[in-house]
Amino acid sequence: MSKDKLVILFGAPGSGKSVQSNLLTEKRKMLRLESSKALEKVFLNTKEKEIEINDTIYNLEEQEKRWREGFLCEDEFVSFVIKDNLDKLREKEETILIDGYPRTESQAKIAVPIFLSYYSVSDILVIFLNVDEEESIKRNTNRRVCSLMRHSIIDTKETKNLTICPIDGSSLERRAMDEEKIIKKRLRLFKEKTFPVLDYFASQKITTIHVDGSGTISDVFFRTLKEIEDFGV
Repeated sequence: MSKDKLVILFGAPGSGKSVQSNLLTEKRKMLRLESSKALEKVFLNTKEKEIEINDTIYNLEEQEKRWREGFLCEDEFVSFVIKDNLDKLREKEETILIDGYPRTESQAKIAVPIFLSYYSVSDILVIFLNVDEEESIKRNTNRRVCSLMRHSIIDTKETKNLTICPIDGSSLERRAMDEEKIIKKRLRLFKEKTFPVLDYFASQKITTIHVDGSGTISDVFFRTLKEIEDFGV
């Protein structure tokens, strides 16, 4: 198993990226970089109100508002956060799985040179989890996360009445960004802004594989795991 590869897990809101990336990184002992949580960490923990990136000032309150309301944060800002996290993870010399980045072609044009400064093209794999819009809305609007560590709780009949996280005991809450009107907005943005990133990856000769994201978590996990194992991770 190679310890120096990059896997990018790609998909619309509700495609199961977070759940699958958790399972896959645990199973294959990869390091995980989730874009949404990396941004959330900045918004929750940074005391600064502004950040300067390449001579441009970004207001953190404005970026957080965009993120919470279902809009995409600005490309340079997101890429800065991801690169900072990637630099730190690279020190451990393990395979890294990125969940949810890049989300626009502009981000991809920033991201690919960063990736290629660390990895050869043959060491990068993009996996696209494909689910239909109806399933995406259903999954998102029923999602809850714990207030402490932000674990996502699977929506099943067994978990329906849970009020605390079974992992850390903190209270469960629904994210404002998982409201139906915001999810529909995010899905529209995904089709317009994010889906074209797959074509850009292909134009850069980066291997891109489509995986059926429907069915049970277990079904999707084993489909995705097979692709990762075939890739040599």
